[in-house]
This record gives sequence, structure tokens and C-alpha cells, in this order.
Amino acid sequence: MNRSVPTESLPVAGEHPSRLPKIAVVTTAAPPSASGQARVLGHLMVPARVAPPVYLTDQLHALEADGNRFGSYHSLGAPRHQLISHAPEALRKLNNYGGLLRSAMSRTKEITSILRNEPVDAIVGCTASPFDLPAAYFASRRLKVPFVAYLFDDPIFQWEPGIYRWLARFWEPIWGRGAAAIIAPNEVLANDVRARLPAAKIYIVRNPVDPAAFSKEPTGIPEDEPERHAGRPCRLLYTGSVYSAQASAFRNLNAALNRLAGRFELDVYTSQPISALVANGLEGPYVRHHAHTPQSTALSLQRNADVLFLPLSFDSAIPEAILSSSPAKLGEYLAAGTPILVHAPSGSFATELLRKADAALIVDTSDPDRLVTALTTISNDPQLRRRLAEKAALLAEEFHVDRARDAFCSIISSLDY
Repeated sequence: MNRSVPTESLPVAGEHPSRLPKIAVVTTAAPPSASGQARVLGHLMVPARVAPPVYLTDQLHALEADGNRFGSYHSLGAPRHQLISHAPEALRKLNNYGGLLRSAMSRTKEITSILRNEPVDAIVGCTASPFDLPAAYFASRRLKVPFVAYLFDDPIFQWEPGIYRWLARFWEPIWGRGAAAIIAPNEVLANDVRARLPAAKIYIVRNPVDPAAFSKEPTGIPEDEPERHAGRPCRLLYTGSVYSAQASAFRNLNAALNRLAGRFELDVYTSQPISALVANGLEGPYVRHHAHTPQSTALSLQRNADVLFLPLSFDSAIPEAILSSSPAKLGEYLAAGTPILVHAPSGSFATELLRKADAALIVDTSDPDRLVTALTTISNDPQLRRRLAEKAALLAEEFHVDRARDAFCSIISSLDY
């Protein structure tokens, strides 16, 4: 990649041979739930590697009722965004800042109280909330245990310009200097964070993929492919949440589908309502909405699609976060044995990783006409599809869950607890 960064070598495990480490995880997305962050945590926190973890979240209602749970779960209170209700207009901004700062301190108190009754060896704070990283860090200081920052997204630039970004920029040097380790899913994000925290110990742990995701077909393309495709549209597939960080890419795809007039169709499997898809550019006669499916079903769908679509927005209000984004589905797509079409900005982690590995067809400019050309090419060229699938399968090994678990547990076991 053209923005690679020398990160810390993974540490040698510390002297903790007699027991598995017990970890508290402060996150908006605890497993089992539909979130990519939750899936990553669920892959890493398994009985053979860690003691039952302690999850602390203000989104306990999002847990899947029929999912497998490992560890204990504690609900955190909803944050308050103001110091007082009905503040005078002249004090509105101060009231908002004060309320958010107080929420971080209140969450610190909650976490500390819970973990005094359920002691842990380390606290992992995750991104996705403006409160969880600082609150987890301050709780770790009070409890005198190591703090690990797990950055699924850029902790500052995941927020649009405004109060949340200001607070994130305020907190980062505080928790950053005190973190025993910082984990990032890719080199681009690690590079960005190291530029702001040059003394930090930053490690890369890829968003992991379970072995069940790997295709049973070594080439990724069955020999009877022409017959399989005859007489029907080429099926594109997208699985997961649809939000503003992908909106312009979806709008471009929708325009391309309309121009191709039924030669291609897009199936979207998501837990979000149709209104959310429409708001992000996904509507029309060639887009089909499906409800969220269990992970095992999603993996089967990915293996049986004709093309997997991986989008990132070209006009996002958070362009820095787009470039450093590491979609949780990336490894699953690579492992599926299905050709991938990436529509994302040049320089983004996903674009450059897949370009270097020749593991996807890439359209890195915001141009529906280029998408039309790419879709036509990938549909008409079975050798291209086979080559992309084979290269993707090789790259998928980098995301294998065993590698991620080894890396994560090496970091945790090396902590001074």
C-alpha cells in the first residue's frame, strides 16, 4: 500500500501462564448483534483465549436474543447531552459541552463501580461512541489496570466537524498517552493515529473472518458458470448496514443499474428499514431489499452471488475516516470465492489493499459510466472473475480468525497486569 506504516511488532506474551486474561470491553456493539464491531469482538473473545469477558454498553437492547453469549453483560446509562434543560440561548454551546463532558465522567463512574464488583485484568475501550474511550481510560486509572484502545474507526474523524469532533480531539492525547496499547485494523488508520500520537504503541489486528466464511470452491467460479448465468440478470450482493459513509457510491450504482436496464440486479440484506436505503440512494426497479439474516446465511449468500459490491462514499462529510475505513465485511467478501466490485475513493485502505493484490475490480472515481463499464466487463469475462476470486482467496488468509486471535491475545497477554 502507498500509505504503509511501520507499526510495533506484536509483543511476546507476558508471564501469565496459569490463567486466561479477563477483559472488560466498553463498546456500543457487544456480541451477539448485527454490528460489524460486535462480530469482530465475538470472534476475538472466545473461551479458549480469554476468560469470560465483561461487556459494558449503552446498547444492551441490540443483543440478538438467539445468539451465543460468552461473558457477562452490563448496561450503561444513556448519555446526557446538556448540563441543564432549557438553557438560555447565549449559554447553549457551553451547556452542550458541559453536558457531554459530564456524561463521560458519569460513564467513568458507572464502569468503575461495575468492575469493582467484577474485577478484570485490563479494560478495552472501543470507538463508535464519543464517551467510551475516555470513560474506559479514566476507569482503568481508578482501578489501576491497563487500558487498551481498540480503534475500529478514526476516533477523531469518524465525527463530522462539530462538538463531537472537538471532544474527541480533546480526549485523544489524554487516553492516547495512557494507553498500554492501541489496536487498529489497518495500516492507514495506524499511520494517521501515529502522526498524532508518535509515542503510542500501535498494533494492527485485521478484522477477522471465521473459517466458515471460506468458499468450498478453490477457484471461486464453478465450471458450469455460463449455464448458471443464462437467462437471468447478473446478481450483485451487499450485506450489512447502509449509511452515509456509502451513500454516493450507492447512488452511482443505482444510476448504473438503471442504465443497464435489467441486466443486473442488486440484493441488499440489512437490518435497516427501506426508508434508510432510500435515504442513501438505494431505490428503483433493480434494487431488492431483504431483511437481516443470520451470519451463516449471509456467508452462503456471499458464496452464491455473482458479484459482491463493496462501496465507500466519495462525498462524505468525514473523508479522513473513509480513507482509513476497514469494513468488517471485507474479509468475508475475500473468503467467499465470489468476484468483488469495489466502488470507493482512491487511497482508501480497501481500494489500495485490493488493488495491490489484484483481488477486485476497482472503480475509484465517482462516475456511474465507469460502473456501467466495470459491470459489463465483469459479467462478460469469466477468466477475469476466476482470477479475481483466486487472488481474493489468497488475500483472505490475512484475515483468518486464528491470525487475529493470535495477534490480539499476544497484545493482551503482554500487558503488565
